[in-house]
Amino acid sequence: MRGSRRQGGFTLSELLITVAIIGVLAVIGYSLLKSAPRPIDVASQVSSKLAETSRKAVTYGPVRGEVAAALGSTARTRAVFTLTSTGARISVQRLQEDLAPATTATWIEMSSAALNKAVLLSGYTTSANLTAGGAPAVPTTAGSTFEIHCFPDGTCDGTTIYLQSTNARRKAKVAVLPLGGTPMTFDVW
Repeated sequence: MRGSRRQGGFTLSELLITVAIIGVLAVIGYSLLKSAPRPIDVASQVSSKLAETSRKAVTYGPVRGEVAAALGSTARTRAVFTLTSTGARISVQRLQEDLAPATTATWIEMSSAALNKAVLLSGYTTSANLTAGGAPAVPTTAGSTFEIHCFPDGTCDGTTIYLQSTNARRKAKVAVLPLGGTPMTFDVW
């Protein structure tokens, strides 16, 4: 009598089904865990760059009087926001004075960051708005550029920057306080 003895293990089809199930679960898990950036996250990034701009203004000190007079400003650093069709970028720049007796200077980029494309820079207001409500006084579109200047005493132009998600459901703002150049973030407009 010949007995058929089955070897232990899995068949090929059982292994393929198991691998397929694990693959589907991995894709579902990845898509659930991958979150889109929120406007408040981008506001924190902007706030960090603006704080850097204020600190660098103090570090590099006053602009020579004749250079400041020729340029019409005593600003030592600035944050430049540039919007393109592919997103927004913030550049921290410092004023590099040419050797005396020249009264000229050049802006030199110290650092920059691209803001996440999932969050739109909707506009800004040339004052620090700390209250809830409101909207940008100056809307921004592709091709827009604006600047926030910081001075050697650490003060900056009072400005509020408005951010929103591409579906406009989530909003945030960054208010730059003029007295200390301290940026504050809010998760509402």
